Amino acid sequence: MVIEKNKVGVIAYAIHVDNEAGELLEKVEYSQPRTMVFGSGRMLKSFEDKLLGLRSGDSFEFLLSSEESFGDYNSDLLMEIPKTVFMVNGEIKPDTLVVGRVVPMMDGDGNPFDGRVIAVNESTVAMDFNHPLAGKSLFTKGEVLNVREATYDELYPAASGCGCGSHNDSCCGGGSHDHHDEEEGCGACDPHEGHQHQHSHHHGGGCNC
Repeated sequence: MVIEKNKVGVIAYAIHVDNEAGELLEKVEYSQPRTMVFGSGRMLKSFEDKLLGLRSGDSFEFLLSSEESFGDYNSDLLMEIPKTVFMVNGEIKPDTLVVGRVVPMMDGDGNPFDGRVIAVNESTVAMDFNHPLAGKSLFTKGEVLNVREATYDELYPAASGCGCGSHNDSCCGGGSHDHHDEEEGCGACDPHEGHQHQHSHHHGGGCNC
């Protein structure tokens, strides 16, 4: 059986920045492989496309450019947000506006996204809305351990918040929602849905923190 739409691939892999000697971003061990549902739209399409047609026992190695993964770094996504956006019941939680912290937010249409605090000023907060991996090429090397048919529950999982862009997420994307490490895939949302919508809505969207 080969990896194709509506099939499940059980995969172990490592992802590095640029090449095999680059910074290790994610490693999925053979003892706790990741289960991925193909054709479900819950992982990076470019990552998925590289694995289509592979069989159990096949190894793989490829490089995804920034354009194929999370896009180039965009300085337009560095924004000054009024502190009032972060208020809950008229107050800002003490640990919310900490430099380096990733804050879950949503735009005026209810789309979730994450922003990283880079500076806290008197009346505004400087935030970076680029994906943490924007501008980086992803070198991936691994092995397909098994390929099988997807179950109904895997093809049609119960709705849940995907936490798109969370720093706890996988680089390539999830699949089924029962990962061994209990983390969602970064691509549990397609990054082009979660991170490419209009950020001009931020000021009216409020903070989901």
